[in-house]
Amino acid sequence: MIDRNAPPAGPGSPGWQWIDVVLPERQEALAYDRAVQSRIDGHVLKLIRSGDAAAAHAMCNISLGFVAAHSEVQPRVFWQICAAYFQAIALGLCPVDADAKRALSAILLQYRALAAGASCVSEQVLHRLWLLLAQLDPLSAAQAPVLAAVRDAFGLTVKSQPTAQPGSGPFEPAPPEAAPAAAGLEDQVKVIGNLRIGISEFNAYLNEADEWSRLLFVELSEWALELHRPISPSTIAWAHSLAEGSAAVGLLALSALAAALEQALRHVQGHVPGRPPHVKVFLEAAEDIRRLLHQFAAGFLKPPEPRLLDALKDIAQFEFASVAEGADDALEAGPARQFAEQAAPMLLQLGGALRQWQARPDNVGARNEALRILQTLESNADRVGATRIRELSYGLKSGIEQLGKQSLQTIQLEPLLTAFERLKADLDRSQAAAAGPPPLIRP
Repeated sequence: MIDRNAPPAGPGSPGWQWIDVVLPERQEALAYDRAVQSRIDGHVLKLIRSGDAAAAHAMCNISLGFVAAHSEVQPRVFWQICAAYFQAIALGLCPVDADAKRALSAILLQYRALAAGASCVSEQVLHRLWLLLAQLDPLSAAQAPVLAAVRDAFGLTVKSQPTAQPGSGPFEPAPPEAAPAAAGLEDQVKVIGNLRIGISEFNAYLNEADEWSRLLFVELSEWALELHRPISPSTIAWAHSLAEGSAAVGLLALSALAAALEQALRHVQGHVPGRPPHVKVFLEAAEDIRRLLHQFAAGFLKPPEPRLLDALKDIAQFEFASVAEGADDALEAGPARQFAEQAAPMLLQLGGALRQWQARPDNVGARNEALRILQTLESNADRVGATRIRELSYGLKSGIEQLGKQSLQTIQLEPLLTAFERLKADLDRSQAAAAGPPPLIRP
């Protein structure tokens, strides 16, 4: 249990100062993007489930990457303390007990806030990490360099003895009477709220559900860039597996959300191109499934977002307007042909901007130029009814916006060039259809 009497002058106290620690280890800057979020989700699940040292080491490096990405002092200090904490777990200095699991859940919540644009850090989250670090028997600086640097900078040099006093805050340990009466029973059964599940079944479910939810999110993210194609059957299968597997262990909230997502996906599967508002709901539902899964792994039963369930039910009942088959294969004469003529040089400019941005990921001007061109292309395509081109433009624009502006790496921009090539190929086909067959040459 946490000793709430040590150390003095912690976060929130009058003597607290935000100290930007000079760390002996560094990593390349990381952006808050979906790929990194997926990695964090997987590592934290492993930590909550088994205290996996490799996952803790990976989270230490990710935290150092966020330190390098931030210039604001609060997020930098937060990720410095997180890096020290994860290094402590990786070295076996900090057990992943009930307090640690609550701390991991709090770190995830703070990550989501920072990824959404927040620049302030919750003092409650920081205080919990502070207390955990204050109790450690540290190794030498050579063995735990990040941990030693953080502890020295904040004066965390004396280990306090833990107490058994329960707290009352939202992240405080559960009272002793909540523990199982017999130690042998605790080793065999996991009790979460009113749910009792065998440990082996609990671990097997988390292993499977973690992979299902990861693949579901990845495939939905890829489809969001290619709305001209149908949803993959495997995407629906991952939602189905999550619904069935969650129901089997009694996690009915997650099962209901996954089942609603599956039904909505099945309803829109045969209608292309996909609708951007539907894509947004699907991605949010996939993210909420990950959230519920993390909460369950940490020992909490949480409900899904009610608005998501309602939105998914609305999509499952959505009536698609009939669209004439092949309406987007050939652009009609007049304004449509003028659009095709104007789009060709725009694509040349777009390709140049994307390649410049990939060569220098910090080139915000090239990024903004690409977004400007895509916005114009999307609007013009919508005006003449070039549905697939409009959706491809929208998907590429959304992909750029999701990446953000800061701390990007070249490899993160490669999928954008692939999506650009698809857009170019589709426009080439539409231009060829608009031009009509070549004139017959008579001898």
